[in-house]
Amino acid sequence: METSRWLTLDNSWLASILAFFISLAILASFTVVWGERTKFRAGADEDQYLAIGRSLAAGTGYKNLVGPWPNLPDYSRMPGWPALISVGLRIAPGVKPESVSKITNAFCLSLAAAFFCALSRRLGVNSVLSVLAGLVVSLSPSLVYFSVDGISEVSFVMVLAMGLTAVFAGGRWLYPGSLILGTASLIRANFVLVPIVFLGLALVFRASRETLVKRRNLVRASICCFLALVPALLWAVRNDLITGRFPMLSSIEGETFYGSNNDVVAFNLEHWGYWVMPDEIPGERPKLALAQQLGTDLALNDYYHRKGVDWVKTNLRSLPRLELGKFVRAFVPIPWVPLTVSYVAFFCRFLLYAFWFALLPFWWPSMNRTYLLFCLAMAVVHVITTAVFYGLYRFTHCYVEILLVPPIMYGAQQWWTARHSITSVHSASLEAS
Repeated sequence: METSRWLTLDNSWLASILAFFISLAILASFTVVWGERTKFRAGADEDQYLAIGRSLAAGTGYKNLVGPWPNLPDYSRMPGWPALISVGLRIAPGVKPESVSKITNAFCLSLAAAFFCALSRRLGVNSVLSVLAGLVVSLSPSLVYFSVDGISEVSFVMVLAMGLTAVFAGGRWLYPGSLILGTASLIRANFVLVPIVFLGLALVFRASRETLVKRRNLVRASICCFLALVPALLWAVRNDLITGRFPMLSSIEGETFYGSNNDVVAFNLEHWGYWVMPDEIPGERPKLALAQQLGTDLALNDYYHRKGVDWVKTNLRSLPRLELGKFVRAFVPIPWVPLTVSYVAFFCRFLLYAFWFALLPFWWPSMNRTYLLFCLAMAVVHVITTAVFYGLYRFTHCYVEILLVPPIMYGAQQWWTARHSITSVHSASLEAS
């Protein structure tokens, strides 16, 4: 009897393993066939992450080998993804670093499939639909593209799935899960706001507030939120020891803020609501020249931050138009550049929203409220980030859209159950008559 149970999809671990290996087989094949045709852009995010990963793998410390200060400790990029790349480089020292980055991403995305499968099971979805949930996440055209492109968001999705699975497992896994979840802020710095927003929202809504009023629940929730903040806190302490400034998670904030609040993104339709390198702003000095003049990454960050603040202060009447562009870029599933692959990816994004809304009456009544509260916290943080910085579907997909998959599967399950019940009742009525 025990043996037969292991041979069915009713076993959660077997379902997760199945989702992992199906995803890995497809993603590895795709990476080998198509991934080798794409090259990292010099100086872009993926190039810098790989450079730091190579430095870590070589044992020379956390340094950006392609940045303005290759011999100094870096504090512009978050450490989560470079650390994972360095593990891959140590395992496969003879393989091209670019290939290692892409293969590592494929492995991370396959793990995300496994843990989204396990998370869906924890949320009450049956095993077959849970496997489908994992595959929908890992084979999302957007995430597959990020994987091949060496982007950090894939590892963010993996950590998110791992942490949430552990948290919703409860019991002895609650606190380790919170700590794992907190490591997501070492990949995407703004995740540090999610535990704070989550706790705030829990106190706003009456049902969750009444639950938290019980002293034991409030203490547990506070401990979980604190543990989720620990990884970011440790990184901020490390940066403080280098720069003397606390708290600071990344020195790229100023460049990002100015790059997303300027004349180019406000008035040029091609870049409307998006982000440009400060070098592309008319009248701005090249970044490399500024870096040599200012001397440190921190001083460069402060310079760009002041420029961004000055622009906002002097262009208050243009902000509503710019903000509209940011949210159009972030949430409207229509590609800005009319490429076939973009239409495919954005159509799949549209389907997520369509199924989420269509199945709302079926998943909303009994879906896990804590999970929905977490999704809301993620959405709020993403909205804040979009409003302050810029709109990009890449962030929306990882902060909002992939979290819609478990409710969609749960709603499909409830719809099928309701439909089957109605059919059974109808059949019974016909037989009785």
